Parts: sequence; structure tokens; C-alpha cells
Amino acid sequence: MRRQVILPVVDAAIDALDEASRHTVGLLWSVRAQNELKTSSVFASLHRELMAFGAPLPVLEMCAQAVSDEVRHAILCADVAARYEGPRAPLQAVAPAEAPSFSVCSAQVSRALFAALHSAINETLATSYLAACLEQARTETVTTALRHIIADEVRHARIGWAVLASDKLSDANRRVISNTLPSLLEICVGAWLAETACDVEQAVVPGQGSLCQTELHSLVEDALGNVVIPGLSHVRLDPAPAQAWFARWPRT
Repeated sequence: MRRQVILPVVDAAIDALDEASRHTVGLLWSVRAQNELKTSSVFASLHRELMAFGAPLPVLEMCAQAVSDEVRHAILCADVAARYEGPRAPLQAVAPAEAPSFSVCSAQVSRALFAALHSAINETLATSYLAACLEQARTETVTTALRHIIADEVRHARIGWAVLASDKLSDANRRVISNTLPSLLEICVGAWLAETACDVEQAVVPGQGSLCQTELHSLVEDALGNVVIPGLSHVRLDPAPAQAWFARWPRT
């Protein structure tokens, strides 16, 4: 098991912030910690589905590792929150995540869509988001935490892309997946941009590990257009349905 990251004991850039700013940032990182714990549960569910899918051992290993990675991320984010605002309430236990149901397709395709939604799309967006936050980071604490999390998120995204590239999917399976991708993109992007998901970030403190809503929208647009959708061809999926959806997607 990988060792937990040790954050700087002293960070003058955090100490220089006023109390209100430290509270805002501490709350943000606390919410992020709880979300990371929920993500661990989703990866546990995905691991079970990928075993049934027949994913190769290296992919299963990456997915199993992702379960513990996300727990470490939760602890790390809680530690960052505490650095800004002092000890907070313990993380709340999360219920086991259920695999999403895609009733219009076979069980095998449904498992691939789960991997596409949660790993290939979501974790790719997460990597882009955290990289943008890292570029703006103004404290050693945030820089240390983000660098650690990003390294894991890149591997987590590879799980989904590996499943989509799998020979376990027939040409007919791939047509179904390609035609379903606009719905998956709509779900994932909607979750990233939902106002309720950004309540904490309405008063973003620059350089502390988050983006304002306008920056977030631009980042999602860039990641979709330059990473996610172009990547579909590399895993033998028809990108046309996703491209058509993206062409209609509202720009900032």
C-alpha cells in the first residue's frame, strides 16, 4: 500500500490568508475529501463489474488500487482542510455504490459504459481540472496535495480507456457504445457543471485548489474537445455521435 503524503508543517502562504478565506478553502477541501471517499466506493463497484466483464489482470489491478487510492485522497484532502482551518469533523461513512443500469444494452456493454462514464470520461476531466488548479496553486500545501492526486487520476482514467479498447467488445457492441456516448457525456459534464456541485466555489480564493465557474466551463470544453472526444478513435469507437453532441454543446 502506498504511503500517505506528508504535508508541510508550516506554510506561510496559508498563514497569511485572512480567517474568512481560510474557512472558505477549508470547507472546499472538506467537501472534496468526502467526494473522494464516495469515489472509492464507485471504484469498488466498477472492480466487481470488470471482473464479470473479463478485464485483464493489469486492468483489474489498477481498479483495485484505485479503491485504496481514493481513500488516501480523502485522507489527504481532509489534512489539507485541517491545515487551513484546524481539525474538522471526521469523514462520514459512505454506502456501497451500485453499478449504473443501462437497460437498453447487454450486460457486457453496460459494464463498458460504466467504465467509460466513471473512468475514461470523469477521471480524464478530473485530471485536467486538477492540473489547472495546480498551475494556479500558491501554497506548498496545495501543490503537494494536487501533484499526488493527479498522478493517481491519470492511472484511474486509463482503466476506462483500456476497457473501451478491449477485444471483449464486438463491432456491434462498439456501435452501441458510440451511440450512447452523447448521453454519457451529458451526464458527466452536467455533474461537473451543476450549480449545486459548485456551491462551495462561488467565493473561490485564487490559488488554493479550485476554479471559478467560468474557468471550470472553459476547462471542460477544452478537455472534451482536445482529449476525450479525440481519444475515442484510438479505442476503435466512432467519434461522430460525440462530435455532433459537442458541436451543440453551449459555449461560454
